Amino acid sequence: MNTQINELLYHYNEEGYEGYDLSEVQLLKNIDSERVEKLKLLLHNDDQYIAYQAMLILLAWAIPEGFQQLDRFISEKWDEKESFESHRIHSEDNVYDVITDALYISTINGKSEQELYPYIKYFLSIYGNKFFESNLKDFLLKKNCTPLLKEIEQAIHDSLQNKRYYQASQLFPVLVHYDKSSFNKYADIFKSLIKEDDRIAYNIEEAEKSMQ
Repeated sequence: MNTQINELLYHYNEEGYEGYDLSEVQLLKNIDSERVEKLKLLLHNDDQYIAYQAMLILLAWAIPEGFQQLDRFISEKWDEKESFESHRIHSEDNVYDVITDALYISTINGKSEQELYPYIKYFLSIYGNKFFESNLKDFLLKKNCTPLLKEIEQAIHDSLQNKRYYQASQLFPVLVHYDKSSFNKYADIFKSLIKEDDRIAYNIEEAEKSMQ
């Protein structure tokens, strides 16, 4: 990776802090228009990982070209051709969860959750087959996603069917957050699965707190 690309993707210098970190670049308050134009050009880089990282920044900054690139990423199934965010523990690609975080940051920069519903719906539709760590869960809890209740419940069903028990339980407190009557519907199912993954207990406790 050449120096100019490295600077575009990772360098931040704001409020007395300076360093190299893409996640910090996503959070910059002062967005440089010249840098935006250069990042748009990176979307066409021959290295798909570089193009993907440029997309993450433009998404977070709510730049239209970032969303156009995301549409291509999804329709062309880039994630099936290579791994973009290999998880340090689970050896699965966490790419859509990382993208969800970029979408969340975009709401700070003017995007409404309603504009993002189509993407969140899509992520929920693949939730049972793909790896998601926690960003999608956080988005669903922090933003008003009431219209996606049906999709959230279906994602739980899909995850249970594919034996992604902990991942299914991640959405249990989300479901209860929007529909308290669902607690009794699923509590015993998840309690019975604690033996498969004891982390499920934390999500049950979180769902219980949503009932209070």
